[in-house]
Amino acid sequence: MPSLVVHPPTSNRSPVALALLLLGTLAGCSGLPDEPAAQLTAQATPPLSSGPATQALPARWWQLYRDPQLDLLVEQALSHNQDLEAAAAHVDALLARLEQVEGERQPSTRLAYSVGYGRSRDDQTLAQASGEQADAEWSHAPGFSLSYTLDLWGEMRYRLAAARADAQAARALEDEWRVTVAAQTTRAYGQACVYAFSRQVQRHSVQVLERSVDVTRRLQKAGAATALDLARLNGLLEETRAPLPLLAARHQAALYELAVLSGLPPLAVARQTCAQRPQLQAPLPVGDGWALVQRRADIRRAERQLQSATLAIGIARAALYPRVTFGAALASSASSLGKLGDSEALVYSVGPLLSWRFPQRGVARAQVGQRRAQAREAQARFDGTVLSALKQVEQALVLYQAEQQRRQALQAALDHSQQAFELATRSYRAGALDALHLLDSERRLVTLQATLARADLRLINRQIDLFQALGGGWQRDDQPQPLPLAALGAKP
Repeated sequence: MPSLVVHPPTSNRSPVALALLLLGTLAGCSGLPDEPAAQLTAQATPPLSSGPATQALPARWWQLYRDPQLDLLVEQALSHNQDLEAAAAHVDALLARLEQVEGERQPSTRLAYSVGYGRSRDDQTLAQASGEQADAEWSHAPGFSLSYTLDLWGEMRYRLAAARADAQAARALEDEWRVTVAAQTTRAYGQACVYAFSRQVQRHSVQVLERSVDVTRRLQKAGAATALDLARLNGLLEETRAPLPLLAARHQAALYELAVLSGLPPLAVARQTCAQRPQLQAPLPVGDGWALVQRRADIRRAERQLQSATLAIGIARAALYPRVTFGAALASSASSLGKLGDSEALVYSVGPLLSWRFPQRGVARAQVGQRRAQAREAQARFDGTVLSALKQVEQALVLYQAEQQRRQALQAALDHSQQAFELATRSYRAGALDALHLLDSERRLVTLQATLARADLRLINRQIDLFQALGGGWQRDDQPQPLPLAALGAKP
């Protein structure tokens, strides 16, 4: 930071020297720290539960599904989502504010030139004293001034560091939106796939039941089945056909969601989609839980907000002390354009300006107390964010493992039900089993198929919840440029 060094004479100290001596005394008594009033310290956190695998979570976790269409949809959403565009604009606004604060540290200059025709007050006074009449004439008033506020109390350094922290918090918020958009896109894609697959399963069940109805109808004509058997099968057929319109509507709604996430109108969605549920093609990597939680954007944002709130204390405390401005001014008192350069007309002034608003110290002290309370609030929010992150990861792990076990059990039940239905069908056609038992077997098979499809969707959602809790998905190839600051090297 620029400094002003003045060597006063050994005797008869000048007013400038006395002012600087006073400023040095005030600076020594201020008690303001050279660094922020509070430093961020590492928080002790409990370890997370061990996960299914110890590999690091990839930056693009959705690529674990190895689905090119999903990869394309997520990349489109990250490039064209309107919420992300708004978050990026917010970051740009804070970066511009950061440049403004950086510019305020530099000396300010003013260049002026005015010209007028008439009589000045001095001319009138002279004319009255001499008993003559003052003549009107052209007057010129050029001037140049330079002022620089000495940052004795660190106010500008605190403001610059706080602005940098605010910009970094905004960038972390943008990263949070990237995590959310990636998760929402994957979730909507999974829903579209599961609903499409469920429609296929439901249609297949309808086809199987239609064949059973035809067989039962023929058996009824042959006297081997009753009208009651046929009525029951027809009822099950219509019950199985009933979910088809809702599945189609949910599939279309998921496609609309994908379109809007990609920044497109809902009706502009592509009609092509998968017909199988997305499945992880590699073990779910969790690795070191706390190291992964640290990459969460909400924790980084809370940390930057805490830093900004802490620095605001220093900004408020600086108002308790006088503001010192070093200034220089150059002007001319010439009465005509030809005399502007005469040394007799040169007017200049150099020296410090000390301003101190004593009646406002009570307000300044109240603002310091307010900033301290806000810093405590930011600290509590940061601690709460860390604890919440740990909770979300633990919950996501437990629920995902439970959902995975539930689906495995449902798959085993469906396999057994499929085997039982095939045996019941052969026994019914051979006359060894009545139609009621065949109907129960068929109803059980259809119910388990629908339940397994819903379990597929729940499992995908649990996977996405876990990935989102671990904070993945905000990294990108075009990493944002470092904040455009000389401030990166200027510690508050």
